Amino acid sequence: MPNTTIAATDFASILAASVHDMKNSLCTIRDLIQQLKQSNTTDNQLMQLEFEASRMNNSLMHLLALYKIELEKFSLQIDEYSLNEVLNDIQAQQSALLELSQISLEVEYDSQEQLCYCDFDLISNAIGSILNNAQRYSEKHVILSAGNQNGYSYFCIEDDGAGFPEKLMASKEIDFHGGNTGLGLYFVSIIAKLHSNANKQGYIETSNTSRLGGAKFTLFLP
Repeated sequence: MPNTTIAATDFASILAASVHDMKNSLCTIRDLIQQLKQSNTTDNQLMQLEFEASRMNNSLMHLLALYKIELEKFSLQIDEYSLNEVLNDIQAQQSALLELSQISLEVEYDSQEQLCYCDFDLISNAIGSILNNAQRYSEKHVILSAGNQNGYSYFCIEDDGAGFPEKLMASKEIDFHGGNTGLGLYFVSIIAKLHSNANKQGYIETSNTSRLGGAKFTLFLP
């Protein structure tokens, strides 16, 4: 029998290539679903399919980004953006999924134009992933807000669910034995740390001090 052992580096490359292929396929599926929805199809199963495809797409994007970071082949595309611009993009991403779950999303905009420096696509996707998770565990209401505080820009998500498990808040580690693995939080924490400026580094905070009585997630960017 020929030797079929795959070197670690080769396996990692195969995994990355597979992620690319699956991600492209999922994008095609999502486009087809959108076309079906526009043809007066109202079946909730189609929206559920879109929901699951979006979740898988986010997971694959996270894996690919983490893989590139591990190989030190990942670079941020930092630029100046309006906080409201980021909020608008996140809201547009999640509107259909929130409608599916009948979750009300309240977006708190600042009347004054406030800016942040970040990788727009990466941060929008990361926060969108946390928002996606929040709507799964909330009862009926989620608040998305942003602002500036103590030299940092922040994005905050609050829900009216049961809150974060204590173990998840204490360890910030991935738990593959529970219903909520914490993989999304782990990914966002890594992305936050990649954003640095003037000896400041991005970070996340999790608590159960939401104004709605549930979980509160905050991403801080320098």
